[in-house]
Amino acid sequence: MRIIRFSLYFTLVLALLLGPLYGAGRIILPDWIKAQIAAKLPSGSKLLIGEMFSTSKMGVLYKNIVLELADRSLIINVDELLIEPNLSISQPAKISIVKGLIKSGETEIFVKDLNASILLESIKNSELSLFGQINKIEGKERALVSNIEFLFQGLTSMEKSINVNAEELSINLIVPEGPVSLHFSTIGLDGTFTDSVSLSMRSKGSTLDLSFLGGENPNRILNGESLLIEAELVQREHWSLPIKVSTKGLTSPLGHLGSSLTLQASGVWSHAQTEDCRLSEIISSHEKCGRMTDVVDLDLKFKSGNGSLSFSGHGYCVTPNARCPQSIQSFIKTKD
Repeated sequence: MRIIRFSLYFTLVLALLLGPLYGAGRIILPDWIKAQIAAKLPSGSKLLIGEMFSTSKMGVLYKNIVLELADRSLIINVDELLIEPNLSISQPAKISIVKGLIKSGETEIFVKDLNASILLESIKNSELSLFGQINKIEGKERALVSNIEFLFQGLTSMEKSINVNAEELSINLIVPEGPVSLHFSTIGLDGTFTDSVSLSMRSKGSTLDLSFLGGENPNRILNGESLLIEAELVQREHWSLPIKVSTKGLTSPLGHLGSSLTLQASGVWSHAQTEDCRLSEIISSHEKCGRMTDVVDLDLKFKSGNGSLSFSGHGYCVTPNARCPQSIQSFIKTKD
């Protein structure tokens, strides 16, 4: 009986103590989280929140969030953000977003149904990572990625890395000669972010559809296997974007085309003031950084059996709206 009576008294005292703490926590927690996030933002950044609610699970629901960096290089709009604690030291919190918009320069990305967990590497260094799934990402330029898993590491450090796996990626472009479609399946992407960007994307299968480019021709569809794309955005003498692409097993509706294709080139911001342009300003197409104007060190190799084709060259002021005199130097070689 004493054990039962002690248990009853202990439960009553615990309820009396935790009740006010629980109520106070639900009142204080939303503003506390907002203050912590605002304190970590770069100087001059704006964080606006329409409404804040606490949930029965000691979570916080934020509505109509707008985050804007001082130079407007990044703007984030989120309709609803839910942060809930999790009874785990290694995964202390969960995050979910129904719908959000990320805008950087002329690029807009829509995110739908994001569910993630915050990962704590160790209590000692408090290094945070984010792991989760996204149902769909849509781009203003008609890009679509579906069924995505991601791991974003180094949230609180200078060097960040990301790992992404997705079922498919589709991109539809409209160029002056007509529509172009790209499709990738079983995708893996790795990236690192410091004062430069490095990305590597692998795809099990790829399709380039040029059938409606110019006059309609259903045979202008190129399929490839084991696609690899590597790219960097780095500051050297000028800001530059080196890209390497390779694929194998090239086919079309007409049958086998070739055994392999490799392409590498570098885009260059030749008129950008390198010392004044930061990475975020290059990505957001800041006016003082100008535009990518040149495509240099182009090298394309195509092989089919014993035959091959090689194309190389440099193009200056060749990108859209480059607004400078155009110059192209190119060489082509063929065998069989």
